[in-house]
Amino acid sequence: MRLRSVFSGPVKSILARFGCIVVSKECIVVSKDKYGLDVFFDIERLSKRWRRPINVIFDVGANDGAKIKIAQQRFPAGRIVAFEPHPKTFSRLQENMKTAENVELVNFALGSEQGAKTMFEYDQSDINSLVPDAPYAVRFNKKCTQIPVQCTTIDQFCSTHEVDQIDILKIDTEGFDLDVLRGASAMLMQGSIQFIYFEFYDINIRNGASGGALAPIDNFLIPYGYRFIASYCDYVVADGEFFSVSNALYALAPTAGSEKS
Repeated sequence: MRLRSVFSGPVKSILARFGCIVVSKECIVVSKDKYGLDVFFDIERLSKRWRRPINVIFDVGANDGAKIKIAQQRFPAGRIVAFEPHPKTFSRLQENMKTAENVELVNFALGSEQGAKTMFEYDQSDINSLVPDAPYAVRFNKKCTQIPVQCTTIDQFCSTHEVDQIDILKIDTEGFDLDVLRGASAMLMQGSIQFIYFEFYDINIRNGASGGALAPIDNFLIPYGYRFIASYCDYVVADGEFFSVSNALYALAPTAGSEKS
């Protein structure tokens, strides 16, 4: 018997009476007020409570499309725009998404300005970055080569392609996330981005590394009305110099009286 089948409708109803819900992927029973286990599940709950449908998702740093598939399962009606600048990784992304519906693939990086950029390429495609001294590469002494890529901004892309709302902005750019957000200042000012999900390595910038810190991004987002919701730890390296990789979820704070009771 599949474990998930145990948590059928009647069982979920009983759990709900006691203020509990099931995070379906792992079949974990938690309090309905518990956040920080599954980011897309958390976004789904908040979007329903705040009456904010998820129609458009930007995946910045899509790599091979793993997050796209997860997002599609949670938001099957959503349109996903995925950005991946590395040519070989983009080809792999195209292959993985060739049968996917409502997915647009863009072979560009996103940053604070348009034009040619240098990408630092590693033997692991998921740590390629526009930052020469990204935290992961510094911590594990990774060697790189350099390749040219094209870069645009979220504001420019949205203006050109008539995108007036981003419901989920997911960013995984190995230390370049703040630069991506700076290129979305007009959309942020208009309140046109609902949820922002990005990677970080520490609260403050690590010695010898650039980017990847939570505090500078928090300081950038707060004036636009965004609030921290939860963090999600990917993994921790406890041997040698301590290192952790996490993600943070921020949301545009609802105005008074707009929340669903």
